[in-house]
Amino acid sequence: MSQPEWRLAAASVLGTAHVNLGLPCQDAHRCSVQRTSGGEPVLIAVVCDGAGSAARADAGAELASQMIHDEIAAALGEGRGVRDITQAWIEERLGRFQAEVAARAEAEECQPRDFACTLLAAAVGPDCAAFCQIGDGAIVIGEDEDTYRWIFWPERGEYENVTFFATEPEAADHLQFELVEKRIDEVALLSDGLQRLALHYQTQTAHAAFFKPMLATLRAAPALEALSTQLEAYLSSPAVNERTDDDKTLVLASRRTATA
Repeated sequence: MSQPEWRLAAASVLGTAHVNLGLPCQDAHRCSVQRTSGGEPVLIAVVCDGAGSAARADAGAELASQMIHDEIAAALGEGRGVRDITQAWIEERLGRFQAEVAARAEAEECQPRDFACTLLAAAVGPDCAAFCQIGDGAIVIGEDEDTYRWIFWPERGEYENVTFFATEPEAADHLQFELVEKRIDEVALLSDGLQRLALHYQTQTAHAAFFKPMLATLRAAPALEALSTQLEAYLSSPAVNERTDDDKTLVLASRRTATA
């Protein structure tokens, strides 16, 4: 019996605070399913959140999400597997990203910090997964249909609203990396605009009531084309905007068979 394929839904939406200030959405994401040279499917998902105070934060988030996604995809196409995506490999790609930011900053007569953004990335293969994160936001995996856990708790700086960014010279010092040696069938990546909805801070747990219904919808949807549009509408809804005014990104992925 063939294994179910990955089903994806993803959206980045403008927060009401940025609407009021006339700012663009400073979140970005990339997600796809790529094949190894042996034909095995690998989910690649990247979410980046530009720093609200950075003038080119939207460009930084867009660049980081595209570069890291494409670097992982290229590695798979060259015959590497998920286990080849090590912390050292990510640090090397982080250096490439920072070099590109430095070049763009020079061309635009600004500073690399003007492109500041966080970074969350996942590469999920048939029997293992590589995860990395710099800054806040969260990567959450489904243990079963009722249990969800985060991979890294959002990292904050000295103050509540301060985090770490992939553009900083010391970014590698704040790079969190984990290789999970087991099959993972459901993954969610979210920017910090959704943390208060998706995470329970007192117990430091993932909020199952947030993830369960959306992943159940993803598993059961007869057609996937409209799901990202529906997710975008939900993230822009009054019910969500009443609880957070920040930009919001959510990537959902499942290869779990839908249950009746």
